Amino acid sequence: MGQQSESSSSLRHLKSPFSKVIATRYYDGPMEGFLAHNDWPHACLFQLIDWDRETDIRTYEISRLEDIGFEDVVESLFRDRRPTWPVWVLPSGARERGQKLLAEHSPRARAVATLTTRDLFGDILVWEAADDAPLSTALRFAARPSWSVTK
Repeated sequence: MGQQSESSSSLRHLKSPFSKVIATRYYDGPMEGFLAHNDWPHACLFQLIDWDRETDIRTYEISRLEDIGFEDVVESLFRDRRPTWPVWVLPSGARERGQKLLAEHSPRARAVATLTTRDLFGDILVWEAADDAPLSTALRFAARPSWSVTK
């Protein structure tokens, strides 16, 4: 099961709740873009804030868009090429639209967590809930043993 650290808002060794990534920036892995959460219809934003290249451990800030769903993001960005899942790196023709969509919705995004991982779909090494995170965020992780990984 996942472990809760001394801070009640920090959890360790959890299975990722994310199923799809739309990368608006990509270099050796997703750097910025949109995420699909397994339990939320809302689109989530992510941004790489730290990367240890020796261990390939990355730290991301995650926020949730209360005013647009993930499928709405896909629909607004899909024009010429079908998305490839689980990671869709936007083709050059769609990157500007993706950046514009990020800029348009970012000011209204609600902070969820800072997470540390090697893979947005694998084991979340540390999930640090934001101070103003939606109440369900940390509680869902703590209450759902199917998301946690035994150590």
